[in-house]
Amino acid sequence: MNGQPSIIFENKNRISSEDSMEASFQAKHERPFREVFNEFGDTTTFHGLRYVTNNSNHYFRRLIWTVVVLAMTTWLIVNIIDALIIMNKHEQTSTISINYVTDMKFPAVTLCNYNQFRNGLLSEEAIATLGLVYSTSPTRLINRDVDLTPLQDEFDNYNGGTIDFIKNLSHQIEDMVEDCSWRSRPCSHLNFTQHVLDHGVCYTFNNPVDEDDILTVKNPGSRNGLYLRLNIQHDLYTFGENTGAGIKVALHPQGTLPIIKELAFSLAPGFETLVAVREKVINSLPTPFRDNCTNTNFTDYPFKYSVPACNFLCKVRYVIEQCGCRDYRWPAGPEPICSVEDQVYCIYKNEGEFYERGISCDCPICCTTRQYDSQTSQAYWPNANLLATYNLSEQEVRRNYLDVYIFFEEIMYTMVTQSEAYTLANLQGDVGGYMGLLCGMSLITLFEWADFVLLSLLKRFREPRRPMSSENPAL
Repeated sequence: MNGQPSIIFENKNRISSEDSMEASFQAKHERPFREVFNEFGDTTTFHGLRYVTNNSNHYFRRLIWTVVVLAMTTWLIVNIIDALIIMNKHEQTSTISINYVTDMKFPAVTLCNYNQFRNGLLSEEAIATLGLVYSTSPTRLINRDVDLTPLQDEFDNYNGGTIDFIKNLSHQIEDMVEDCSWRSRPCSHLNFTQHVLDHGVCYTFNNPVDEDDILTVKNPGSRNGLYLRLNIQHDLYTFGENTGAGIKVALHPQGTLPIIKELAFSLAPGFETLVAVREKVINSLPTPFRDNCTNTNFTDYPFKYSVPACNFLCKVRYVIEQCGCRDYRWPAGPEPICSVEDQVYCIYKNEGEFYERGISCDCPICCTTRQYDSQTSQAYWPNANLLATYNLSEQEVRRNYLDVYIFFEEIMYTMVTQSEAYTLANLQGDVGGYMGLLCGMSLITLFEWADFVLLSLLKRFREPRRPMSSENPAL
């Protein structure tokens, strides 16, 4: 009995203490937002905000600082948005470098005689038919009624296939190459490989199957490249697509398909031609950049991907869809080779329509493109002393023969490298600069704001838990 008042008194003290803790907890968590924001403004690293939230400042001063803070924040947001837009455009810039090296790979050199069919291998009727076919532009043949039977019979009566017959009709490399030297050492027609290209039968120098066998040069100049004396055999010319006489030349990387009819340059007989070559390497960027380059390759053809080859094959596919057959000069495929009639009245017609309609082809550039730019100069050929060594008249020599030197102007190449103009590092630098310049902020400031907003939301939408006594209140 004597201990009961003491116990009652202790319980009253405990209850009073708990009420005080609860009141303190509620007071802490039920402070108005304005008071909490003022406290945040006094402690944050967001410069200028403390002058807005400090109640001891005059209201006019606080108003001015409010305008300043809002203006700087708006400016910051606009600049950040602009930076993000610039980065999303994926702009690119080019860097040009000149690279001198100890040696360089010599380009593949493809030669094609202007004439496609040698005289003397076709009947007079077939040659007369060629005259009727090619006496005007091939794209206008569709309105002409020409009997193509004599020409078709020549193809049908040949024991081999159409391609073998065309190769037999063309000028042979052993007849055209009168003299040859590579880096001042003798070479011959055996150093050339035969190909059927868009122009017809052509011959390529320095295009081995194994890339380790590609010829290289260590010094510039005309005596450190390829020299050829060629006989175009002008007297064997017949009618054909070309009205000129000479040799077409294409310089291209090994393994690629040269487009002769549209991109090759010409060598005329009766001249000595110097071809000074410079190499250019272009490195482009893939998607999402504007170049949208590709590293893919042709799956149905043995040559490497290039934009000219892609555009050429685009035309080939279009014409084949219209005619159901292919030109004998096009890369081999499952389609049959066209008859002479289809060649004249369908192939030529739809080739013209393809160019007239301006059909667009999906041919992205290569991520690495190698080009050979050439500069030609000519001199009258031959001189009087050399002419005396031929048992031909000056007119006959100048109608049939030519000299050509193909060489590197310098043992160097120009590299054009595309790179991202506005990178993530640029974005970070700009955003950080804007934050520091306009608001005195850093990334830590953003976490301060995130922490403040998160806690404010939690306090608003989450009921605060009351503190619990360490002992059972029933006691």
